[in-house]
Amino acid sequence: MTEKKTKPSLVLTILCDDVRQELGGKISLMGLFETINAPSFPTMHPRFAVMNEWSGGRGEFTSVVRLLAPDQSTVLSESSTRFTLFQEAQRHREISFRLNTTFKSPGTYWVEMLIDGSRAAIVPLPVQQVHPQTVH
Repeated sequence: MTEKKTKPSLVLTILCDDVRQELGGKISLMGLFETINAPSFPTMHPRFAVMNEWSGGRGEFTSVVRLLAPDQSTVLSESSTRFTLFQEAQRHREISFRLNTTFKSPGTYWVEMLIDGSRAAIVPLPVQQVHPQTVH
């Protein structure tokens, strides 16, 4: 008898500077952020992570994380992961890193999550120019 495949829900997406696996299986997230600030453009962001958590599904799935340009169609980077959920109460956390990402200009970039080819969510990532302030 084949068990019915149930598509999971994306429970959370977090953007941060780094992720570490601690002793005992805990995950530590460092430098959570929602916006990237830069003094000039183009700018290169050296490293950031996208952590997603999926739950409520059963079966084998392929998830894709894409970084999209402000036009929401140009793919700047993409990574994929295959995972299996054996019961609907099970959770799957995936972490993907982006290294040396160039942002050509300020604007709202997008982090898109797909599950088996269908969009599960899209999260805005504002990239903005900031001017250095003089300290007196």
